[in-house]
Amino acid sequence: MTEQSPATATPQNQINLSYNSVEDRILIRACENGKEYRAWWTRRLALRLFKLFQEHRFPTENSASHLQPEQQQSLGDIEKHGAVQQADFSTPFQDGAEHFPLGENGILVQRVDIKTEGKIVRFVMLPAEGEGMTLSLPPGQRYSFEHMLQQVMVAAEWIEAKPDDRAGVPHKPILAH
Repeated sequence: MTEQSPATATPQNQINLSYNSVEDRILIRACENGKEYRAWWTRRLALRLFKLFQEHRFPTENSASHLQPEQQQSLGDIEKHGAVQQADFSTPFQDGAEHFPLGENGILVQRVDIKTEGKIVRFVMLPAEGEGMTLSLPPGQRYSFEHMLQQVMVAAEWIEAKPDDRAGVPHKPILAH
């Protein structure tokens, strides 16, 4: 494997995920201040990361170490539901970037390294060679990103929509004492 250049940290104003049926890949676009970063995920990579979202416990906005794991999971589910409900999925992605630091075609991601710093989760996307891209997502944006990834994977027919999937609504009843 070749040595990688440090990935460019990308603070986001907008993130867009779309499926390209010709390429059979997902295009991730993130922009801020006239710059647009583009990265392509293959089906294999997207499925692996989607599974990670389902199995891994990322920090929540209100993480509390005194809670039991089931309680932390329920808290995360509640936060996810609220974040997805409040997210603005109706505003169109603003095209017209003037600068493409990774090129207009973007990069084909070969590897994603995930780093947690406090409540921020950083997805460091690296191509086989050259510069990569980093999405730094606090819990609310991470929940929205996970939701968008699920929706685009359903549209691509890579996963099936579940009728009981309610965008973060807790699967277990919450018990109050």
